Amino acid sequence: MVPGYVLEERLGRGGSGEVWRARPRRGGPAVAVKVLHRGDPEQQVREAEVLAGLEHPHLVALHEVVRRRTRDGEQVALVLDLLAGGSLADLLARRGRLRPGEVVTAVAPVAAALAHLHDRGIVHGDLSPGNVVLTAEGRPMLTDLGVARAVGEPGSGQVTPPYVDPVVARGGAPGPASDVFGVAAAAFHALTGIPPWNAAGPGQTVVVAASGELPDLALLAPEAPGELVAVVQRGLSPHPHLRGTAAAFALDLRHACRPERIALPAPGVDRAALARTGYVPRTELTHQVRRPPGAHAAPAPSRGRSGWPGRVAARLPVRGGGPARAVRRVLVVTAVLAALAGSGWLGVQWGRGVGDGTVPAARTGTATASGSGSATAPSPSAPPGTVSSGPSTATSGPPGVDVDSTEPPAGAAGWAQLVGQLYGRRAAALSAGDPGALSGVYPSGSALLDADAAWARELAAAGQQLQGFAPLVVAVQDVVPLPGGVRVRLVDRVPPYVLGSATGGQDVPGRGDRPVVLTLLATTAGWRIDAAELTG
Repeated sequence: MVPGYVLEERLGRGGSGEVWRARPRRGGPAVAVKVLHRGDPEQQVREAEVLAGLEHPHLVALHEVVRRRTRDGEQVALVLDLLAGGSLADLLARRGRLRPGEVVTAVAPVAAALAHLHDRGIVHGDLSPGNVVLTAEGRPMLTDLGVARAVGEPGSGQVTPPYVDPVVARGGAPGPASDVFGVAAAAFHALTGIPPWNAAGPGQTVVVAASGELPDLALLAPEAPGELVAVVQRGLSPHPHLRGTAAAFALDLRHACRPERIALPAPGVDRAALARTGYVPRTELTHQVRRPPGAHAAPAPSRGRSGWPGRVAARLPVRGGGPARAVRRVLVVTAVLAALAGSGWLGVQWGRGVGDGTVPAARTGTATASGSGSATAPSPSAPPGTVSSGPSTATSGPPGVDVDSTEPPAGAAGWAQLVGQLYGRRAAALSAGDPGALSGVYPSGSALLDADAAWARELAAAGQQLQGFAPLVVAVQDVVPLPGGVRVRLVDRVPPYVLGSATGGQDVPGRGDRPVVLTLLATTAGWRIDAAELTG
């Protein structure tokens, strides 16, 4: 409850609070209301009063500060302009990545807005794609100023881990250079479809960020002009004094690549669903990704209900070379594998049947005529071809499911079997160190394909193998049609496995059941995974 406003729909979550679409009780147009996380209300109000005096064409205007008393103390909410274009995180959730010219259009004005803040002695402190909101025409606006503070002033320490400055991840105070890193990290995500730091949870992500070992932007965005890559990499330097100012970053971006208009979702797109996919600043990574020009997906099946997607984690290539860096690469791979096994999706969390691509058949669940429902996969002790359906019964799944066909399988059990086959293919490819086999898992041009292929090559270079890596599908909960594909909401599990090398092996404990949302495309080659989102 926010006095004077009716909260209608949550649009996103940031490091400092939740943003809601709201309507004034006294009437008038809809607004955005940011309900700040618990903190010192007096400090929050002071900060808001400072921000209310800021004017810039790419800063979201603050209209009112609302305070209310609760049983736990006092809560502060900020009333802001409501922008129709959604956030940059929403857009990336829909498209995966942007064209280089679109990245310049989306990011350079935000850097200019940051420069405006810095000139007035204010730092944003939590820059991420979720804090860049677009107008209906695609003009970017910087928001989420609820954690902004004067340079050198103590703050809440709230950050979005996948985009955090390594200096801040190691305990340092955010400053103007941290904002430059954040806006460069947003550009990195927009160019590649993935954020710079990736791990299974916020704590692990901060650990990875603190290492300062960045993925190779040139490898992940080969279509980006070299000048643009150089500007973004400079902004991501682990050394703050080498990043330059926000004003210089904005100017250099515009000089590096010709800006182009941002292609927004067509009218009628469910923006609430996109918002739910876009900004859950906990862990996390991937989204739908770009297909190359001319690639077309087959028609999607028309069955199912909507899911609730989020974002997930991935393991990426690391820049640099030399013996010391090589040792660090091996250590980082080992640490991230263990972290991802704990709760991530992309790193180590896939289908059963390593080596042969098979998956146990799924039990026919409570699927309705629309194709929703649940199907439960076997416990780790169940033999192939059976599933646990209670204390004493197990039945075989639907026959004839073909991952290389565009024919949609029947019911939740069929989708469980199809997803399990894709899980098995990926597990087999990673276990064998065979990047080429991943084309049977992802569509051409996929950022997930690029990331997994790079990961397989890095494991091979480090002399490491995944042994007994056999994630499994536990249950398919529902299926919703999308243009050219479907979104499948499911639960999966990772049994223990071994990260092996020539000198021995390290036991990785795996993880328990976690909810995941997959976006599957019906390509000309068959069903492929286009996006993966960890939702819990």
